[in-house]
Amino acid sequence: MYSNSDFEKLWFLYKTEGEPKGISINSFCASQGVPYTQFKNWFRKTHRKIVPVQIDGVPPEESVVKEKNREETENKPTNKGQIMVIIQTRDGLQIRKRNLSYSDLKQLVDKLEGLC
Repeated sequence: MYSNSDFEKLWFLYKTEGEPKGISINSFCASQGVPYTQFKNWFRKTHRKIVPVQIDGVPPEESVVKEKNREETENKPTNKGQIMVIIQTRDGLQIRKRNLSYSDLKQLVDKLEGLC
C-alpha cells in the first residue's frame, strides 16, 4: 500500500524527470513499479479541489492601460534580462518565466505576494 507522500514523490519525479522526456505517466508508473490505477485514484482524490478566488477592484479604462503600456515599453531597455524563474507547488502547479529583467522579476514577486 502506498502513502500520500509516496504518490507525491512519484508525481514530483514524473514532473521533473519523466514529463520533460515525453514519457507518459502510465509508463512512468510502470517503470517505478507503482500500479497506475492506484496512482490515478490518488491523483483524482487529491487534485479535484476547488480553490475560491476573490477579485478586488475594477479593471482600468482601456485607454489608460494602452498609455501605461506605451510608457513602460519606452522606458524599458531594449535587451531583456537573463533571469529565469521556475516555481512548482507540491500539487503540480508550475509557473515558468524566462528572460526577465530585474524590474520584471520585482513585478512578478509583487504579484505573487498579492496571491499569498
